[in-house]
Amino acid sequence: MIAIADLFRGPVGVEAAALSQADGELFPEERAFIQAAVPKRRAEFATARILARRALAALGAPPIPLVPTPDRAPVWPSGYTGSISHCSNYCAVVVARSRDVASLGLDVEDLRELDPAMQDLVLTPAERRWVGAQPRDIQAVLPILIFSAKEAYYKCQYPTTRGFLDFQDVELSIEWASGSFEARVLKAGWPAAVARLSGRFVVDTDRVGCGVEFVRG
Repeated sequence: MIAIADLFRGPVGVEAAALSQADGELFPEERAFIQAAVPKRRAEFATARILARRALAALGAPPIPLVPTPDRAPVWPSGYTGSISHCSNYCAVVVARSRDVASLGLDVEDLRELDPAMQDLVLTPAERRWVGAQPRDIQAVLPILIFSAKEAYYKCQYPTTRGFLDFQDVELSIEWASGSFEARVLKAGWPAAVARLSGRFVVDTDRVGCGVEFVRG
């Protein structure tokens, strides 16, 4: 079981659970948002909102509807920030007070091999060379780790930039032994404050988890 809190350095609140069809625990605005969704999406959405309110309550936040913006980004109570991720039958949420952490990025993926087409999409040439130079016993999991780390970085930077990045726009330096990485934006003109952020990762028998946080200097 991935310890989500270990992916972050700052003070955070964390909740994780299996997916659940719990529409009855949603606010009316939330139920309206997913009324036309398929059952799996409804379960992902409902579980995330229930876990988020639980994590926020532990930090002193009031219970409010958490309806995404039109770009699907989560909306958090004033004074708080957070990130949501889900994979097959699993959802995790991390939250923090904005005075402690400006933004968070969490991504959890099922442990699997990425197919060649996805690897071409996700890995930069330098990352592909790095994967090929690693011990054979870990090479198969590295592409999904890179995918997850880039997703976590993207979620973390987005509240600051509101800008979109392709996988090839971001390049990682990974330290397998320490469970850490650095994400660097290759795209010209990206805001310097979030153009290079560090993160942490955990790989267990079932999942890969990555976390990135942005703390203003």
